[in-house]
Amino acid sequence: MLSELEFVIGDPQVCTGCMICVNVCSMRFFKTISPARSRARVLRVEPALDFPLFCRNCEDAPCIDACPENAIRRTKKGTVIISEAKCTGTGDCVEACPYAAIKINPDTGKAIKCIQCGECVKRCPVDALQITTREKLQETDPDGEILALHDEHADILYEKEESP
Repeated sequence: MLSELEFVIGDPQVCTGCMICVNVCSMRFFKTISPARSRARVLRVEPALDFPLFCRNCEDAPCIDACPENAIRRTKKGTVIISEAKCTGTGDCVEACPYAAIKINPDTGKAIKCIQCGECVKRCPVDALQITTREKLQETDPDGEILALHDEHADILYEKEESP
């Protein structure tokens, strides 16, 4: 099943770090330009690699099991989603996510994450983003450079932020 799950991934060799994906995301969901309210993030790793980062829709999705309110589930299409109505903002899913792809919305105190809506992919000016599966990614990146770069810098990319 892992190869069938879609996720958004960014190519750090193409991304310019313009943050349009981050801004598009916060505008779509919160009608404001605010990285803190975006479900995506971009992290620069020197020398000059910008990593656009999103939920990977993990097959085992540890965030689902971590939620004490059962507010996180997988849709029929395989996308992991968070019920805003059920979420109480415990942050257990934030801690459980291996990709640091879940954050707490500063306005609502509830968890948010990428749902693969694709708006960021459509608006990326350099086509650094794609919605893909592991199998499709092998076709578009046959040498595996994208995931290799993500893995090489995993300790920096997926480091947990300190809670406020």
